[in-house]
Amino acid sequence: MVACSRRPVSVTGSRVRAAKGQGGLLRNQLLDIADQLLEAGGADALTIRAVATSAGVSPPSVYLHFASKRELVHATCLRVWSSLFAELEAVSRKIPDPVTALYETCVAYIAFGLRHPSQYRLVMVGEATEASRQNEDACFRYFRDKVIACVDAGVPVTSSTETARVLCAGVHGAVSLLIHQERDVWPPDSGRYVRRAASSAVHGALLTASHTFRPSMADVTQSG
Repeated sequence: MVACSRRPVSVTGSRVRAAKGQGGLLRNQLLDIADQLLEAGGADALTIRAVATSAGVSPPSVYLHFASKRELVHATCLRVWSSLFAELEAVSRKIPDPVTALYETCVAYIAFGLRHPSQYRLVMVGEATEASRQNEDACFRYFRDKVIACVDAGVPVTSSTETARVLCAGVHGAVSLLIHQERDVWPPDSGRYVRRAASSAVHGALLTASHTFRPSMADVTQSG
């Protein structure tokens, strides 16, 4: 794993103090600051003290909302990840072809991971274990539902669960390959990379869903 770079973090702007009874507002403001810290400097930059300093409050005020740094990290990651499924549905809802809808879903998933590398690392491969369990399960069930839609449309799939696992491995790998490296080694055309990785994941998972075979030169040189 290549360590991500750490830059000095500066979160500007003064906080408007929440009125009595508006603790939820303060909590959201703290999460806004935590998200900025995480994006700018990674998990090391996201501390209770750093959030308190940026918010203009004392650390005990932050502890009223988050019992520990881990709880703060969980909440920050989960808030970002909650937007993922809305994005996935938005891109696939109006596409009648379930395979194309699955492809667009994979494109959106990979693009999301590349836009939020810090949160993705923490949730999928890092210390945010509670967030990890929730999101890994939700992502798997979401992709399995999309595979089942393909089955209902006539795609030959022996096991929707196994196929969903293969599909998840493909899109997760596409994200992980890049977010554990410095950005200067990312493909120059990240959009093309995302689309090709999504296409590879969908084709690989569905074409081998009813049987497995050993690829050969004949398979890749044949033209339609």
